[in-house]
Amino acid sequence: MDIERIMAEDNENENQILKNEFSENVKEYLALDEQIAQLNKALKERRTKIKELSTSIMKAMTLNDIEHINIKNGVLVHNTKESFKSLNKMNLKNGLTLYFKDDEHKATDATETVMNNREKVIKETLKLKRF
Repeated sequence: MDIERIMAEDNENENQILKNEFSENVKEYLALDEQIAQLNKALKERRTKIKELSTSIMKAMTLNDIEHINIKNGVLVHNTKESFKSLNKMNLKNGLTLYFKDDEHKATDATETVMNNREKVIKETLKLKRF
């Protein structure tokens, strides 16, 4: 009987240790999850602020015809890239209406017309290149 009682107590102690460990793991998990949520919120705020600052800096660089700025640990580069808007059914229809007739050769030319008459979009970026 003593052995059974000792084994039961040992089992009970092990269960209590496992419950405590589980409880601690859950508490740590919840604390880390909260910290991650706070860090993500701070990151979002910083990304919003950097976007505002980038817009302001790019505007000033454009007005003053500046392509890059040398800084302490790198270069701040302002790039402007022009690209076409995506091709959609309306673009295709308008291009083919302008050009298409009953000629396959003209159909090829029509495709070129459509591709070359899409609206262009200008994208600006500000990139920090560190040394």
